[in-house]
Amino acid sequence: MTRNLITRRLAGLALGAVALAAGALQPAAATETRTLCIYDPIGANGFIYQSFQDYIVQARSWGIKLKPKAYTDEAVAANDFKAGKCDMAAITGVRDIHFVKFAGSLDMAGGLQTYAQEKTAIQVMSSPKAAKYMQQGGYEVAGVVPLGKAFLFARNRNDLDSLKKLAGKKIAVLSYDKQASTLANVAGASPVGASIASLGPMFNNGSVDLAYAPSFAYDALELYKGLGNNGGIADFVLGMLSGQLVFHKDKFPADFGQKSRTWVFNNMYDPTMRRVKRSDNKIPDKYWVHISGERDQKYREMFRKTRQKLWDDGWYSHKMQHLLKKIRCSTHPGLAECSLDSEGGPVH
Repeated sequence: MTRNLITRRLAGLALGAVALAAGALQPAAATETRTLCIYDPIGANGFIYQSFQDYIVQARSWGIKLKPKAYTDEAVAANDFKAGKCDMAAITGVRDIHFVKFAGSLDMAGGLQTYAQEKTAIQVMSSPKAAKYMQQGGYEVAGVVPLGKAFLFARNRNDLDSLKKLAGKKIAVLSYDKQASTLANVAGASPVGASIASLGPMFNNGSVDLAYAPSFAYDALELYKGLGNNGGIADFVLGMLSGQLVFHKDKFPADFGQKSRTWVFNNMYDPTMRRVKRSDNKIPDKYWVHISGERDQKYREMFRKTRQKLWDDGWYSHKMQHLLKKIRCSTHPGLAECSLDSEGGPVH
């Protein structure tokens, strides 16, 4: 073999090695296309839909090309996901409880009161230790983000003065949300089933006296129209709403779920929380009705009774329910519930 031929072959091998090395440094090409159905009451221009744009880019490096589709009706998004028309869906925890009970139970009534508490819970859920709880049947949760606090909106702020005044009042609750209707019944109010589309008009036109809704509904559902000059919003947090990515396990690689949950917590929690707080801050100070002292204790007791009833009914994941009790009591160890047998027993 001539020296020139040897030189050419060595050069060829070197170029091949360089090409392989360069290829190894590039992100994996997206080889699988999957549908991602995103619920956002505002649609493709809403902050929920926009929050997932970086995730879609990241998924390409995992070999998944996600094709997003916006839904303004969560029921349709959930039904399309269940029917297999969506490989993955971004829905609220209130909906996801029907797919993965542990994850969906995060949004339970009065489960958490602060964003710091919610961050602790989501961090636990996103860790590898919780992986087995983040899947159920053929479903798995690929990530959880905060969507804000839910409050009690009243057309007449005087209705928030005491729990006794809630008796007999009509309150709009989402028809599929058992915890909201249970809470209304415990308070002595009359729950009126609504959808996301009808909740705003029902509150605004006076068909109901109160509405159980997240803070972003003030703008998105125009609840300021129903509040008018006399309305008010109790500052006691009825629950924390979360956005959850749930997917069909047979449509994604086995390691996709944990990889995704870790990335979502590390990269999506903070920017989503900033958007949530901007939404909270859009509500004018004049509407807030401060719930403190004896009223705060009565609200907490009402929520404890509601959660215990739902514990007995098996509505929530008992593991998540006890976890949230531990988080509440680690923040406020003096709460009366911390030494009670309810929701899985004392935590001290």
